[in-house]
Amino acid sequence: MRCAVAALAFVTLAAAAQAAPFDVYRGACLDTGADLGKVRALATSQKWASLTDAEREQFAPGNPRAVEGWAIVQNGARHLVSISGSTAEGGMTGDRSGARVASCGVLTPKSDEKAVAKAYSAYLKRQPSEDRIEGLTTYTWSVQEASNVTYHYLVSGTNVPGLSLSVSSIRK
Repeated sequence: MRCAVAALAFVTLAAAAQAAPFDVYRGACLDTGADLGKVRALATSQKWASLTDAEREQFAPGNPRAVEGWAIVQNGARHLVSISGSTAEGGMTGDRSGARVASCGVLTPKSDEKAVAKAYSAYLKRQPSEDRIEGLTTYTWSVQEASNVTYHYLVSGTNVPGLSLSVSSIRK
């Protein structure tokens, strides 16, 4: 009986460890609606630490000061949050020209990408497209509504220091 309880506890802890990257990302980016003001307010209220120059360099190589972000430490792991915003402009934006573009992402330590993709799919209630090229795997979910479109990404691979989860919204 003790072995069965110990085995169940180990399986539960292992599942929780695999869900942790998505849970951190969901709390920072999805639960805030990738609203930059809400992410900033959450970072302040939770006392997230500002990113170091080296961490910002991971998001914007050669231009680390262009990145706004924080670190969330959970269960000994350091998850890096970044946000950005702009306005859609130019000929390729069509009827979305002038729309607000907001992005929120989290770079997490290495984890089981399949478990994280499964958690993301369950959250969005849809399956992603999956692309593999040169050791990089990108899972993409697209959600389109009347006034906005949202793209969700999970990227992993040999060239990524962990898992990269991000959401970008174009809101008219």
